[in-house]
Amino acid sequence: MVKVGAATHPGSIRSSNEDYFLHAAVPQGYVGIVCDGVGGQVGGEVAAHLAAQAVYDFLREADPSTDPVSLMHDAILFANQRLILQGEHYPSGKAPASTIVAVLVMGRELIYGYVGDSRLYLYRKGELELLTEDDSLVQRMVTSGVLSPQQALQHPQKNVLTQSLGQQPPPTPHVKRIRVVPGSIYLLCSDGLSNALSREEMMEVLGDTSLSLQEKAEALVRRANQQGGYDNITALLLEPPAKTSIFAQLMNLRWPPPKYLIGGGIGMAVILLFALVIMRSRRTASSEPQGEILIIENGKVDTAASVPPVEETEPQPPEEIHSSSPPLSPPTELPALAEAPASKPQKASTPSEKKYFEYTIRKGDNLRKIAEIFDVSVRDLRQANSLKDDNIQAGKKLKIPVRSLHTHTVKEKETLSGIARRYGTRVEVIRRANSLESDKLRAGQKLIVPVIKK
Repeated sequence: MVKVGAATHPGSIRSSNEDYFLHAAVPQGYVGIVCDGVGGQVGGEVAAHLAAQAVYDFLREADPSTDPVSLMHDAILFANQRLILQGEHYPSGKAPASTIVAVLVMGRELIYGYVGDSRLYLYRKGELELLTEDDSLVQRMVTSGVLSPQQALQHPQKNVLTQSLGQQPPPTPHVKRIRVVPGSIYLLCSDGLSNALSREEMMEVLGDTSLSLQEKAEALVRRANQQGGYDNITALLLEPPAKTSIFAQLMNLRWPPPKYLIGGGIGMAVILLFALVIMRSRRTASSEPQGEILIIENGKVDTAASVPPVEETEPQPPEEIHSSSPPLSPPTELPALAEAPASKPQKASTPSEKKYFEYTIRKGDNLRKIAEIFDVSVRDLRQANSLKDDNIQAGKKLKIPVRSLHTHTVKEKETLSGIARRYGTRVEVIRRANSLESDKLRAGQKLIVPVIKK
């Protein structure tokens, strides 16, 4: 069971709290969300609430077998669409705006997505790591080398965002998947906390073993208020379980009605009885050498094929939503962004014999970032490209090892997330492989679809 600690406060200056947090069980696992309504925007007091609730609603209704990275991406865009629709109720027609950072804990994996400057930190063994990168004007200056991180802290435009929820055209959500390391604590927070406390002050609170997770969240918010409390402050702490016992997994399973269990038991008994009769008849027969199992693939016979292991997902029972304020009245129902599958699925193209494809290095890329996107190790990238160090240049070609490579012709109304699900890969991988600046596709467009190694 995921441990949770959460606290929020309007701060010492503002009278209202435009921050909002939510955490609850969903079919895929456990979700935690922090949103910060953009100050000065019409309807900002409800924007954060609507955005968080939209992501939760999307995850709750989605197919649990959907690729979680694509799922998080589509859930954030669904929240953007809900805010745009909300803006139609205002005389100005301008949509309310909000930032968002969301985390989905799925057993030993964690998927996170964000838009804006709400942040996600990882704390483990006395070290604090920032996992997100602000969508802000000042962060762009830091990335390009115009400002140093120290200068950015005092810059007068540090609150100017480059993208947020509630905008048209839609923002580009940042979505990543990482492995959960036992003993980790994940901190989701608004900029009212990250702008007020230094890394050392955060680590001092998170490393205090005398405090519970809830007490740590309250201590972080209290310290931010002591530093001036110039903005709304929110801290949401999630601590995934170190491991899940088999007994706990069985207890969380949704068992079918008794009549189906009884019928299944009778059917199993018949099958076992039939198997016993066959086994006895074989004992009386002369012994014969066992035959091989032949697997035919692409017209070739393979006698030594292995079956990949099935990854288990940790089932979660339905649980009450925990949030920073009472629920709003039911929002206007919107059509889901995820496109329904076509009645006749397109036949996948034949995989290329190559085990890599060439990726054009972008400005700001580094080997570690590219390795995370394509789920390969930095060492593999060095070996595939004969690199002596980690220095790479924008515009150069880099060989990316992949499990297989496909070409895909886009059909009418197809989406990137639908194509990613069809081939079992990620939206960001397709986007990077084809240098796509947006998710808009046109019918007849040719796409390279790498299937990354898992």
